[in-house]
Amino acid sequence: SAETALAIRGGASAEEITCITMCGVYSFFGITLALAPKFFWGPNSKFCYWAEMDDSGVWFARASGIWMTVVTSAPWTFGADMSLLTKLYLPINALLMVMFCQAAFSLKSTGPAPQSLLPFNMWLTQLPIAAGILAANVMAVM
Repeated sequence: SAETALAIRGGASAEEITCITMCGVYSFFGITLALAPKFFWGPNSKFCYWAEMDDSGVWFARASGIWMTVVTSAPWTFGADMSLLTKLYLPINALLMVMFCQAAFSLKSTGPAPQSLLPFNMWLTQLPIAAGILAANVMAVM
């Protein structure tokens, strides 16, 4: 029942779970992208997401990181409405799922690099995370 599901997840709604998870994942990634994308995720990093990253890639990673952090933390920093955000997030999460599949299985510039701690493409780790967020997001808007 709905009461059991709410009790299992500590009483949080699907909207709250979606927004909390989006903030946790994308603010962490966003802050690291905004500060030093090459250091954290670039060709020489231990967790290489991009085996190639020129100055324009660094610039765009920083801009994207700022956006990710500001928007996903907005319910707590600016009082943004979670119901509205979950509607906004749904097409974004659906399209990101497709793009993460592309990065994991098609792109040749997404690692792993020789010094990576994990011997596989790091975008593979994003697939279950993105699927979980997308599932929560779908439940939030239904």
